[in-house]
Amino acid sequence: RGFDEGGRHTRVCRARAWRCAWPRIAPAASSASSRTWRRKDLNPFVDRARDASSVTRFPACGRAVPSGGAKKRGTDVVAMASLPKGEGAQELIAQSCAALGACSRDTPKLTAEEVQIRLKAVPTWTLDPSGAAISRSFTAKNWQCAVDFVNALSAIAEEEGHHPDVHLTNYRDVRVTASTHAIGGLSLHDFVLAAKLDTIDVTYSPKWLRENAEAVGE
Repeated sequence: RGFDEGGRHTRVCRARAWRCAWPRIAPAASSASSRTWRRKDLNPFVDRARDASSVTRFPACGRAVPSGGAKKRGTDVVAMASLPKGEGAQELIAQSCAALGACSRDTPKLTAEEVQIRLKAVPTWTLDPSGAAISRSFTAKNWQCAVDFVNALSAIAEEEGHHPDVHLTNYRDVRVTASTHAIGGLSLHDFVLAAKLDTIDVTYSPKWLRENAEAVGE
């Protein structure tokens, strides 16, 4: 049935004939695995050369990249920087929030003078105008690097038993705020936690790192 000059019915018949010839190319699949085999072996666009051994990972954010290393785009390269350790930083890192005890209304509140002394140990943190919290902000290279930092922060906070407020906006802008809510101000716990969070490796945005080189000790 159909039109001799290539009408609609003729095209349908040709399509059906092609479908009938398909099993001769690859037997009909009866399972999900064999369907995968047929699609994979007959599709010329499938790249079967992909292999887990052909990728490496960024040291801090775990993103897979070609084994040749991180891709450069102008001067934008994977940028890692260690934060400067201020006076008294090692003393804070050696302490433990858990050993200091759980935060409560009885937790000693630091005076304004004590806060200024402790701030010298964590120079990348800034004091809130209210004097009740300290915070640190940065821009990571990408979403994964920002999330990796937050995951590492979470592990430290759980171990210490002291939890900061964490904000992740614009997919890679990170802000961490530490405060002792039970006393409505700052305690030694906040500075111990801040000093330990500064030990986490971060892959920063190259642009942010250039603009804040002094802040991160570059």
